[in-house]
Amino acid sequence: MANRFTNFVKIYEDEFTNAGKELDGQEMPELTEELFAIYENTGSRLEYEEVYFQRRKFLTVYAMLVAMYGKKNDIERLEKIIESICNETTWALPAHVDRTKENWQIFIDLFAAETAFSLAEIVCMQERKLSANIVELARKEVYRRVLTPFMESSYPYAWWEESNMNWCAVCCGSVGAAAIWLMQKEKEKDKLIEVVNRVNKSIMHYIDGFSADGACLEGLSYYTYGMSFYVAYADLMYKLSAGNTDLFANEKLKNIALFQQKCFLSKTLSLSFSDSEQDEKVRIGLLAYLSKRYKGVRFPDPSIVAGLESDTCYRYVILSRDYFWTKTYVGMSEGDVVWHTILHEAQWSICKSDNNCAMAVKGGHNGEPHNHNDVGSFLYVCDDEYILDDLGAGEYTKDYFGERRYDTLNCRSLGHNVPLVGGMEQFPGELYRATNFIVDGQGTTEMEIQEAYGLGKEEKIKRTINFEKSSGECEVIDEFIISHGKVITENLVTSHKPVIKGNGFVIKSRKNTFRIKVKNGSDFEVLQESYTDHYGVRKLAWFMQWRVNGNKTQMHIRKVEEN
Repeated sequence: MANRFTNFVKIYEDEFTNAGKELDGQEMPELTEELFAIYENTGSRLEYEEVYFQRRKFLTVYAMLVAMYGKKNDIERLEKIIESICNETTWALPAHVDRTKENWQIFIDLFAAETAFSLAEIVCMQERKLSANIVELARKEVYRRVLTPFMESSYPYAWWEESNMNWCAVCCGSVGAAAIWLMQKEKEKDKLIEVVNRVNKSIMHYIDGFSADGACLEGLSYYTYGMSFYVAYADLMYKLSAGNTDLFANEKLKNIALFQQKCFLSKTLSLSFSDSEQDEKVRIGLLAYLSKRYKGVRFPDPSIVAGLESDTCYRYVILSRDYFWTKTYVGMSEGDVVWHTILHEAQWSICKSDNNCAMAVKGGHNGEPHNHNDVGSFLYVCDDEYILDDLGAGEYTKDYFGERRYDTLNCRSLGHNVPLVGGMEQFPGELYRATNFIVDGQGTTEMEIQEAYGLGKEEKIKRTINFEKSSGECEVIDEFIISHGKVITENLVTSHKPVIKGNGFVIKSRKNTFRIKVKNGSDFEVLQESYTDHYGVRKLAWFMQWRVNGNKTQMHIRKVEEN
């Protein structure tokens, strides 16, 4: 296994080298007023952010080339890049600032904080290689834009300082890390102690956001994001305090460290609950670091290890750790493979069969971070293909994080494998939840989901899902006690065009054919809708729907031998 890690170090070296050759003849794109105004005028984030993150790619690539090889041309290019970033009007994104406010340019959001962390570390690590003017410019701008506003603010600086999601880890961790890098001089030690004491307290709100069993309800991509910054800061804090402040000494963190390996339904497919994707990658540097602290961290399939281009934001902090922490890898246990994984507090149940099929079901509530209205929804995959889908994250726009979020197919319950009750979908909010969530550890999960629809006290929806370990067959039983006159419509989502066959459907994927047989159903139909994925690409989804006859319906999903 150590050889595999050595191979990844070489891969990262090659990636940065090739990226440097690609960028060598290019000028960094400029952030303009016209680009900034697009979000304010249309709600679209892609145009400005594409340029912003391309500029961060330049910073990360050349910072890593200087760290690895220290060539004169790369050092000169890095100096120009740092100077250009220090001259940006704001380090925050248009989606996160309010230009009606005075001094709006100085605001600590995720990306202003990340930029501060990155620049502080780069100029301190490479201080002997970079010119004194560039080092001082970066230091001055990190103070002006991030450290000084944070230190001068009353607690909390912003909502994220008490948040239990990724913003807390990224912003707090970045502020604390920038302070550690820049404030270790004698005259600034008192300020440094003040900052890290505040950060050490605030950043624990992030850990509070995980369930007791270590689940990140925001999904795998946000787990990787937040944990990368939490661990990066905790590592610096541990070294600064000579081991006296150990932010890893938390009982919950063992379960948190093992979370990402539970999120893969097959070698390459990940759970797409909340704003996650079906093909998330693993940051091997984070994995290597966690393996030094916690037993049971498993090495993933090499095909799902993230590379330079896997992070479209080109975050220096994450990408540099993929290289530096992987180089320090000392060993990792394989850990046990469990066929039925249960996260009781998060209300997730994940089953894997002997023949490459898998199922995941969630209860939870509709007020989760990056929420989708998906209480009771389930996913089904086989042979590294999604058969029954969760559409994952949609394109991030002003509307997506506003009042129209649940007009978006990705987020509304129509885009998930849950029924419609009297034509109504589920409601957003923490009150709308699953109850009586029970998992037996042998492939059966059951829950009641009527509260997600705001139904009356006498009304009930019980969902039971049985998964067969040997065959991978999945049976879903829905039982209803519903007011007279409400039509119940079952709804299943797939990215493969299905056809109606008898009392059910046939789905042909690239590799297999699947039969969905329905009991107590009628009026079968297949609907089609388009949606926009996280990267702004239009895609198609198909919905298999039928009317429930009586107070119970049953669907049986299995792979069949059909051409």
